Amino acid sequence: MEWIETTGATIDEAKDFALDRLGVAEDELEGEVLIEPSKSMFGLKKTEARLKARVRPTTPRPKTERRDRNRRDRNGNPNSRGKNEKTDNKGRKNNQGDQAKKKSEKTEQPDKAEKPKTEDKPKNQRNRQKDRQPAKEKADVEKMDLPTQAEITEDFVGGLLSEMGLDANVVSTIDEDHLTVEAHGLNLGLAIGQQGDTVRAITELARTIIQRRSDGAASGSMIVDIGGYRSRRQSFLEEFTRTQAEAVLADGGARSLEPMGSADRRIVHNTVSDIDGLETLSQGSDMNRRVVIQVATN
Repeated sequence: MEWIETTGATIDEAKDFALDRLGVAEDELEGEVLIEPSKSMFGLKKTEARLKARVRPTTPRPKTERRDRNRRDRNGNPNSRGKNEKTDNKGRKNNQGDQAKKKSEKTEQPDKAEKPKTEDKPKNQRNRQKDRQPAKEKADVEKMDLPTQAEITEDFVGGLLSEMGLDANVVSTIDEDHLTVEAHGLNLGLAIGQQGDTVRAITELARTIIQRRSDGAASGSMIVDIGGYRSRRQSFLEEFTRTQAEAVLADGGARSLEPMGSADRRIVHNTVSDIDGLETLSQGSDMNRRVVIQVATN
């Protein structure tokens, strides 16, 4: 039992505190006074008593007494517990011996015969067998045709403009493998956006819907035009490109145009391709990609 220390105004008080903390009777307490209470000069300061205490250790009984107690029961008759324990111990030993014997028998048993390994076939033979196997042909995926795309895109654009509070008539035209979905109406500037940003975003959304509906198998190409913006933009870019091309032919100096989207750059490339002696190339990346008109090097 560990020692504890208690203090009190008197030794008895410190002792009472120790009894309370240990929860024992006085005859079960073993203690030692560390500091006796005292008063300083003039009685201004008093030192408390300090006591070290613990539960008194019990004295173990002699071994002979314990053995006699094990041999006899309460009535003084020989106790059968020891005999039973011996019997149990003997039984356990026998069981352990049987288990050890079984374990040794298992160990002495010959290992199971290993299954004969199949001989590895030569690599070239395996390859020949693989070549003989018919290759699985991929099922032809039926692409979504342009009329179906037109119907889906018309519903999307019409619903979107209606949610924006715009009244428009949505129609579509198919030219070979190209689909154009157009929305005509008044005051559609909100759906066009600054420099056509909104109409380009609507086009990308429509393309994403078509790709999801067709599982990535959609034929042809498609654009969305709002309020005739794309046609006006194309006419403007064609005229602007011809003006820049004439300047290049006049002085031989290259002209670098402002950054454009892919659709606008395509219009510039197509316009210059019809002019002899000139060529175009693209420079920059992402939002800074632009077209350069220059004298043909060939």
